[in-house]
Amino acid sequence: MNSPRWSTVRAAVQCAAWVAFIALLIATRDPLPAGGASDIVPQMSVHLGIAASFSARTVLSAFLPGAIIVLATAVFGRLFCGWLCPLGATLDVSDRLWNPAKRNRLKNAEKSISLKRYKYILAAVSLLLALSGIQAAGIIDPLSLATRSYITVLYPFADYIVKGVFTIAGGFPLIGAITEPVFSFLKDSVLDYNPVLFANHLWVLLFFILLLSLSSLMRRFWCQSLCPLGAILALSSRISFFRRIVDTEKCTRCLRCVKACRMNAISDDGTGTSPVECIQCLECLDSCEYGAIRFGFIRAFKKKAGGDPRKSVRPGFSRRDVLAGAITALTLVPAFRLNAAYRADSSAVIRPPGALPESEFLSLCVRCGECMKVCPTNGLHPTFVESGIEGMFTPRLIPRIGWCEKNCNLCMQVCPSGALRPLEVPQKETAVIGTAVITRDLCIPWAEHRNCIVCEEVCPTAMKSIRLKEETIIDKTGRPVKVKLPFVLETVCIGCGICENKCPVHGSAAIRVRTRKTPANI
Repeated sequence: MNSPRWSTVRAAVQCAAWVAFIALLIATRDPLPAGGASDIVPQMSVHLGIAASFSARTVLSAFLPGAIIVLATAVFGRLFCGWLCPLGATLDVSDRLWNPAKRNRLKNAEKSISLKRYKYILAAVSLLLALSGIQAAGIIDPLSLATRSYITVLYPFADYIVKGVFTIAGGFPLIGAITEPVFSFLKDSVLDYNPVLFANHLWVLLFFILLLSLSSLMRRFWCQSLCPLGAILALSSRISFFRRIVDTEKCTRCLRCVKACRMNAISDDGTGTSPVECIQCLECLDSCEYGAIRFGFIRAFKKKAGGDPRKSVRPGFSRRDVLAGAITALTLVPAFRLNAAYRADSSAVIRPPGALPESEFLSLCVRCGECMKVCPTNGLHPTFVESGIEGMFTPRLIPRIGWCEKNCNLCMQVCPSGALRPLEVPQKETAVIGTAVITRDLCIPWAEHRNCIVCEEVCPTAMKSIRLKEETIIDKTGRPVKVKLPFVLETVCIGCGICENKCPVHGSAAIRVRTRKTPANI
């Protein structure tokens, strides 16, 4: 086997998988491609599937792709982590920036083995929290984390930079004549139609940077020590048949493979391999100058290999670690559930249309951000602690930034877990997500006695949930004036938020949407 050739193949497949991941994210916009699979990436996580099923108290068939990956892992090992995972590809690139390869990895090997147990503890905490009804898996799952980070941070940043560069270039006649066709193509195929931004994106960015910076300690620190999906796949890979096999007669114990291994999956003498940690990255093949290493099915190579292919390192966790996870989960339950700030103003968090009741919604939402990316008005944004720690990174509508388009149901189409019920456009047009409330102290007609009918004009409901009543009012100078005063019909309002978005009052709008119904005027 030509090891450089096969390691290049793996890198090419990993790159192609990452490009496909990016292409799916870019395609998650209006109009969605027919038969698109925008939600497939989060559904590939069995960790999310188990956690969501636990918290929802039902088996979610949407995560069948994750189950298929687990079965494939039981046969071929953790190929998904080394070949297909988008976060793994991102970490491999960031590892080169931190360049931990210059470190003496032999000194770090023993420390790495002791740290590997924490991913099992983290997985146990996540699943035990899910059993108590708390869906925290979406915050830390690698596929949800990667999708959310690319959607709310990396894509908007790239979109802004590319548009800025081409806009500046277009200001120069000669350069603009060359760049304009390219810019037009990018706007039609890759860039967003409008400027895209997300509230709380800095928290997502900091979380993502912290994850990448862990590579300064060792290569793929997240994958080795913290990834809960990796922990589940590691347990499945213990029975895998496709493994690294060492011919002990050819092996000189030079330990080059130990230094090259990005997962510290090779034992100290270079002949043993931990199948629960090996991600078949094939770097050890490149490092071996004596042809002592090969990858294959155990039965096919057992006779040719001088060593025992089942010689491996046991996974580094114990019953004590499981107990530690249980105690941690028990401690975190009240930390997630008790949130005074959210209870004080829970009406400010407006969920997307089709959202299940709040407790069920929080149990099913996997925090992937797909609904935020597809929203044509850029109205959906990740929460931080506005809906409590339990609701971190779940979607909320911020009407001042973007309203809920009346004839749009895209967010429901891309939701991978069923947290947003699928509604047809006619159903969605009457789905209530909130109620508009007028603050008279800010409203131009009520406070300044001047006509302003913007909210009534833009109201999209068929029966007009915002109406005007003409009254004669004594203005500040003491003269009687006729003013059209807006008021809200709560029974008709669906809370789409376009009135708040278009309100001409600077700063806080004079009409705002709340999730629970309150008196129409205050």
